[in-house]
Amino acid sequence: MLLHSIKSVNFRNLKSGSLEFSDRANFISGRNGHGKTNLLESIYWLLSLRPKRGTVQDCVKKGESAFKIESDLTFGELKHHVNLDVEGKSKKLHIDGTQPRRKRDYLEQVLVVDFFPEDLLILVMEPALRRRFIDIASAQYSLPHEEVLRRFKRTLEQRNRLLKTPGGPDRGVLESFDRPFSESAALVTSMRLHLLSKLGKLTDELFREGIGEKYEADIRYISSLDGIPDSWADQNLPDPSQFQDIYFNALSRNRSVDIDSGRTSVGPHRDDWCLTLDGKPVRQFASRGEVRSAMFALHLSRFHILTEKRGIEPVVLIDDVMSELDIERRKRVLELLPPGQIFLSACDPPPEIEMLGNGELRHFVMENGSATRVN
Repeated sequence: MLLHSIKSVNFRNLKSGSLEFSDRANFISGRNGHGKTNLLESIYWLLSLRPKRGTVQDCVKKGESAFKIESDLTFGELKHHVNLDVEGKSKKLHIDGTQPRRKRDYLEQVLVVDFFPEDLLILVMEPALRRRFIDIASAQYSLPHEEVLRRFKRTLEQRNRLLKTPGGPDRGVLESFDRPFSESAALVTSMRLHLLSKLGKLTDELFREGIGEKYEADIRYISSLDGIPDSWADQNLPDPSQFQDIYFNALSRNRSVDIDSGRTSVGPHRDDWCLTLDGKPVRQFASRGEVRSAMFALHLSRFHILTEKRGIEPVVLIDDVMSELDIERRKRVLELLPPGQIFLSACDPPPEIEMLGNGELRHFVMENGSATRVN
């Protein structure tokens, strides 16, 4: 797939005006606060139909109530004109002037892999960031899994509301949530284990052989429940039924604890995962350079796994995350970047950037929300 052009109206601080892109490499430079990240976020919105950060309202220019993004895209071997209008919870998508029957029909044909500065915190900060990362990747890997995640979240929210009932919940009603909660929790866990297993193997290969780091990288799942494994060696998706009784029995054991605390104490929403180097957690023992190398290896792994699964070369967005890498690491990362369409941003272009485009690099400078092509 290819993104040929983009134009936004009322998206953050971006000025209206169409930009036309290279099919290979596009570099956006400029001072902080002038719109580099916002431009990449508009691409992310268009290809994922969700915000990269914050809420919908955070993406709307101050004083406005809605934003619009339009683009010429090639997907499904044909070129299409796509319009996205977002206001509050309403997302109106038109492809060549017609609304698709389901937004999923569109998402099945487009794909984006992103690496933004806040992603550097995934490996070292709170577990919620890691859960969000693997759940979004899981939904990209298998689009029907998006509904599984919604169902689990909805069941969890309903159960927690019931637990907060003044005077205590009706125990019969509370018990009625056990089976649907366990079924959706088992599906979420099964997909996480499957994808983390794939990511771990390839991340290690890219981390050591590609980027040239010396430690062995691995990924481990962290659950508070006995019976949920910390890894999955089989290449096939784990059978979710093997986890259902684990969650079902845990809910029964913890019922009084949950009633006292007013929240559900067991489930995928309490789990975590960890990337290790030679068996030691990255967040405790790795240097800043090693953390950045590990995150690049992880994101490159996601690209390759999604490409293999979906049969689509994703658009790759890399927002100002290479500046703290040393020269040798930057060169290796640039050599490892995928063969499809790439968008990178930084305050200033690194000297090595020319090796990326192979004659197909377009450079844009952002100033006060406007991008000007300089080559």
